[in-house]
Amino acid sequence: MLSPQPVARRKPRRRQVDRSAETRALLTRATAELLRETGFAGVTTGALHHHFATKDELLIAVLDENTERVREQLGREEHVTRRGEIDVTSLVAHLWEVYGDPGYWAIWEINIGTRADPALHRKVVEHRVWTMQQVLHPWITRHILSRDGKPTIIALFEFMLIAIRGLSLERFLDKEDAYFEQHLSLLADMVSRKLASLTAMP
Repeated sequence: MLSPQPVARRKPRRRQVDRSAETRALLTRATAELLRETGFAGVTTGALHHHFATKDELLIAVLDENTERVREQLGREEHVTRRGEIDVTSLVAHLWEVYGDPGYWAIWEINIGTRADPALHRKVVEHRVWTMQQVLHPWITRHILSRDGKPTIIALFEFMLIAIRGLSLERFLDKEDAYFEQHLSLLADMVSRKLASLTAMP
C-alpha cells in the first residue's frame, strides 16, 4: 500500500513592508561598509532613491543603526550588579564592541565628510545630541541618578564615550589588540573610581 505523499506547504509570502524594511537595512549596512572602504565621497545617490528619498536620509539611517547598537549594549544585564552598582569594566568592554568595530569608521566618515555641507552637518550634530539625550541620559538616570540628578555623573559618562570613540581612531594606526585592552582597562578604572566617589557623596 502506498503511503500518502506529504503535502508541500508553501512558505507564507512576506509582506511588502517587511521586504522594504529588510532592503533598507541592507542598504544601510552596505552604505556603512562603503563609507568605511571608500570614504564619504564614495556614497552616491544612484540606486538608493526607492528606499531613501535623499542621500542625507540614508546617512542619517546609518547613524540610527549605530545608535541602536549602543542602546543594545547599554541594555545588557551584566552592566548592573546584584547590588545595583554599575560594572564599568563590563560596560566599557561592551561599548568597545560598537566603537572599536572597524565598521564604526563609517560614522567618522559621516562626521568628517559632512563638514562641507552645513545643513547636513547640522543634522548630524543634532542626531548626536539626540542620541545622548534619548539613549545615554535615560540609562544613567535609571541606573545611577537620584531624582535630583547629578550633572557631573552625566559628564563622566559622556567623557567615557568620548574617550572610547577617540580610541577607535587609533585603529587607523594599526595598533595591536593589547594596546586597546590596556587603554580600555585604564579608562574603566578611572571611571569606576570617579563614579564611586560621586555616588558616595551625600
